[in-house]
Amino acid sequence: MDHHKNTESQLATASEFKYAGGPLEDYLPGWRDRSNDVQASHGGHGVDEILAVVSVLSSAGIPSCVVGVRALYYYGAARLTDEWDLCVPDAQLQAAQELLLSSVPASAPPATSLTPSSPTFPSPTCPSSIPSSVPSTPSIYEQARPPPPIPDSLRHSFPCLKISGVDFYVILVPSSDCLVDPSDPTHVERSGSGVPYASLIQFAKCLLVQRLWADIQDFIDGMNLDVDWGLQNLDFPALQQQSAEFAELRNKRLEENTGTRGHLGTKIDMEQIWRKQASPEAKGKRIEPMKQGRYITRWRRVRDRDSDPRTRQGRPV
Repeated sequence: MDHHKNTESQLATASEFKYAGGPLEDYLPGWRDRSNDVQASHGGHGVDEILAVVSVLSSAGIPSCVVGVRALYYYGAARLTDEWDLCVPDAQLQAAQELLLSSVPASAPPATSLTPSSPTFPSPTCPSSIPSSVPSTPSIYEQARPPPPIPDSLRHSFPCLKISGVDFYVILVPSSDCLVDPSDPTHVERSGSGVPYASLIQFAKCLLVQRLWADIQDFIDGMNLDVDWGLQNLDFPALQQQSAEFAELRNKRLEENTGTRGHLGTKIDMEQIWRKQASPEAKGKRIEPMKQGRYITRWRRVRDRDSDPRTRQGRPV
């Protein structure tokens, strides 16, 4: 049997399946065709690209800061994604989308030369959500396929854009959906590269009110935080009230967006959650067996006990 010929036949069949019944995106939620995209800067991390986005928005008076998985990576968790969640004020969400979609190459310098410096949630898959002001000249940014829906989240409904021809995606997140105000200096800190991130304290609150338990664990382990840090910095009585209000708002928006009311509980004890997840026992249990004795948390080596991942040399943040 000609195994080489048989392999070619199998590949052809797979290719035909991809296009015979329509785009593969119709079969796989979240699938994106990246075959014609080049890798983003810094080995695919996209630091230069997010700086460019932040600069475009800043030039129009729109503050922003990174939240989500990229912020977890900044704070030391071994979590990676090519999607950058960028928080902007609710009132400027639509303006930010329109501004990026209307940015043409002639009006924007290369990313490497840049110096850091109750909304309506459009459906990225609906043509009517694309601003009418988009110029005919090809833009640097284009509308992108949104991420797949996940329970009790509206992330899939927020504007999702990419840089044309580059494997880089940015999701514009309204500030009310993450309890972060990028216009408040106390809510933002900048990395050594100049990328604005949700500050350490505010990002902790952001994760807690969203009930992102796995993310909270990774955040605690990345920064090696303990129970006392939370008691000293998170103001749990105030956070408890904010958490209840956030849950009510998120549940209401989920019902408006999906027809099914969300299930975020309004009476979860934030302080008890923190005490449990940041305890020495919990942090120890999260360390894999092969790392025992060499790591003090899931993401922190014993030799790096006193180091801060935010300032560690060579990290693309």
